[in-house]
Amino acid sequence: MNIGIVGGGAVGLLLAAYLGQRHKVTVYTRRLAQAEQLAKHGVSLKKNGETVTVAVQARPFAGAELVEPLVFVTVKQYDIAAVCAQLDSFRRVRTLVFLQNGMGHLEQLSVFADKNVVVGVVEHGAFKLDDRTVVHTGVGKLLLAPLYGSPAMAAELSGDDDFPIEWADDWERILVDKLIVNAVINPLTALLQVKNGALLDVAPYREMMAQLFDEVRQVLPLRDAGQAWQRIVHICRNTADNYSSMYMDVANGRRTEIDAILGYVLKQGEARGVALPLIRFVVCALKGKERGNADG
Repeated sequence: MNIGIVGGGAVGLLLAAYLGQRHKVTVYTRRLAQAEQLAKHGVSLKKNGETVTVAVQARPFAGAELVEPLVFVTVKQYDIAAVCAQLDSFRRVRTLVFLQNGMGHLEQLSVFADKNVVVGVVEHGAFKLDDRTVVHTGVGKLLLAPLYGSPAMAAELSGDDDFPIEWADDWERILVDKLIVNAVINPLTALLQVKNGALLDVAPYREMMAQLFDEVRQVLPLRDAGQAWQRIVHICRNTADNYSSMYMDVANGRRTEIDAILGYVLKQGEARGVALPLIRFVVCALKGKERGNADG
């Protein structure tokens, strides 16, 4: 199967490394230099002290015409608008899979309503070491659900023990489940500059986590708040030695996805007339860190 992957970040490289072992994969990058590195040397996957190199094709996304019938879009949520602006690039694509944090981008995907559109969440731990190297720090799963149309070619993908692929019928449920985890863990680890596990190990941090969850659950459609809290604790414990993606963004002076995550929650609160002072405080604090990084 020919598969395209738009985005050369941690998620894009992780997908390329695993899917590239069974399929012909082309990675569409933001920068020419990264595309050249990937095309020449392949994707390097590091896991449990071992390194595997997987050959892929690569080219810059800007101005490209994607010829693959199945394409994964793995860019950050705030870059979705730029992807949608290149609508003509996707004329030959039949199925698109979007893997972003948050839910604020869903309205923008309506421009692809004539195609099969799938949304999903990545529950793996991974970070990008350099332009062609990704470190797989924790095995989770790729969970997918159709948004428009049918799963089509995406349903033919098969995972394995290191990269399981599962399907769900309810796209809103899987995105909300992921959103609430990201909304509680990521912003706090980024603000406090700690690993995920510290939120459970340090009593005041755990109390902060509980207070943030209490506000988030007021406006998100949770079927069982107690179960949602236990899931957050479980993921936090299982990824105790990991740094969240938002922590890494702050540490490396990059823009965070705070608007896609807690910004979306704030909008839900405004729509329902629910004040969320703690969430607004956290959003302001992280935006202040972003501004400080930019000014520095």
